[in-house]
Amino acid sequence: MKLIHFARFVITAGFLLLFIFNSPLQAQVTLSATGSGTAYDLIDSKGFGNENPDCKHPSFGPHVTQAFDNTLGKYVFVFHSHPTLDDDRCTNEDRTRMEIKGGDGSPADMQHTQGQTAYYRWKFKLDAGFIPSSRFTHIFQIKAFNGDDGAPLITITPRAGSPEKIQIIHSSGEGSGSLGTVKEADLAPFKGNWVEAYVKYKSSDGSAGTFEITLTRISDGAVLLSYSNSSIDMWRDGSSYNRPKWGVYRGKDAVLRDEQVLFNDFCITESSASLCPSSVGSNPGNPGTTTLNVQQDAYVRDGTNANTTFGSTDAAELVTKLAPAGQTGNNREAYVTFDLSAVTGTVTGATLKVNGHTQDSRDVNVVVGAYAVSTTSWTESALTWNNKPASAATALATATVTDATARYYNWNITSYIQSEKAAGHTKVSFVLKNQQETQGQLLWNSKETGSNAPQLSITTTSARQETTAVIPPALTTGLTNFPNPFKESTTISFSLPAAGHAQLAIYDITGKQVTVLVNSWLQAGNHQTSFASHSIPAGTYLMKMVYNGKTLTKKLLKE
Repeated sequence: MKLIHFARFVITAGFLLLFIFNSPLQAQVTLSATGSGTAYDLIDSKGFGNENPDCKHPSFGPHVTQAFDNTLGKYVFVFHSHPTLDDDRCTNEDRTRMEIKGGDGSPADMQHTQGQTAYYRWKFKLDAGFIPSSRFTHIFQIKAFNGDDGAPLITITPRAGSPEKIQIIHSSGEGSGSLGTVKEADLAPFKGNWVEAYVKYKSSDGSAGTFEITLTRISDGAVLLSYSNSSIDMWRDGSSYNRPKWGVYRGKDAVLRDEQVLFNDFCITESSASLCPSSVGSNPGNPGTTTLNVQQDAYVRDGTNANTTFGSTDAAELVTKLAPAGQTGNNREAYVTFDLSAVTGTVTGATLKVNGHTQDSRDVNVVVGAYAVSTTSWTESALTWNNKPASAATALATATVTDATARYYNWNITSYIQSEKAAGHTKVSFVLKNQQETQGQLLWNSKETGSNAPQLSITTTSARQETTAVIPPALTTGLTNFPNPFKESTTISFSLPAAGHAQLAIYDITGKQVTVLVNSWLQAGNHQTSFASHSIPAGTYLMKMVYNGKTLTKKLLKE
């Protein structure tokens, strides 16, 4: 480790005193599972502290373990939380806590003093059946250390409700200025998927603080949530520093179940975001990505402009607007077309990306829907409001345009692209429509703008024969189902020779995932689960068990 030598000069009573002292330089702190040793030892070796319920629930053992993850192709950390047998460090019985954190024994890059900027990046995965507490569930916190350190400054909080949400919550502590929930999104797209989180913030008081966060689904690069604020209170009176916390911290209630939340690839630095780069799209196990440039793009406007071809008269912009009462003839919609003929292989992800921003400072957090368009033969030089092609009644996906800062916004349209490719279609077209009224317009880059034009990013995998790995004999002989063939449902039984992470999923004959039946840490022994198949057609299906990094597949036949 390098050392930096600091010199401090103090002049008193005619004497020049030179104090020389050494301080370690920490460029970054990283933590990833290795699969060897205990998770606690590995976490401790990187300078993280941990707050666990082991004292209350010693029979389970360590509440953080390591398991091989087939999606990422490497070992990851498994954070275990039990709603009745666990508590909060044998102190608070109304909640459970399993978290790792920065603290007194942590490297300097995990202790953010006033005025410092911190950068975090990590990955996490909530189980497909994850149930948030109706009270609170935090999977990430920014906490003050000392002083007014009760409530966290920032949390990522899955929230019970209909629909369930994931929220970013801000609290300024005992003083005024708390913003509460600053951004939320539906929780459903997070469940069962690996997500990469990026956070940057400045630990400053009052309006001098900053905070930004982006949560990106790894499988297809879709941004599931993003938020930024350049004037937010990120400091508490009497604090020594701010620090991060990751894990599962939740209030007990009757609906909770045992949860296993996966984390990995933590990176913390105070130097530069480049020291904690994104790995979305660069994992060896991820499929290839094709970025398609827009072929045709134009916007249309109603009223007296309903016959205007803005693709010719205003080609450098795309515009969307849902006009409020009193603004007759001021509605606008933006159309884009892409050519899919260059896309080969099996489509595993598709994201529509358009760069845009709000025009009026009064318009914030504007929801915009992306709709499928029935006809792809329109041209930007002829498209008008009066001849625009029909669009679907329901949006394929939505994105929230936050403010006047131009950035790419993403719509996950994977299912639609998969269906269009399966139907043999070589072109697709979409229209962007605002879902709420705005005072000003939403301005988007077109291909004529000169930079950051609309894109369609598609991930694919090449057709290949799946290889069945060697499975421990106890598992190989234990994976069965009865009845087989079956009509409505079948019971699947399997035996695990040792505790580990197990995933059991059903796929159709084309390799498309139908459902995930099991995705959790299981103890050794016999297990059963039921596959109800009322909504799928008769035919041949595959059940695939992934256990501690090894894979086994067997056929199912529905009559």
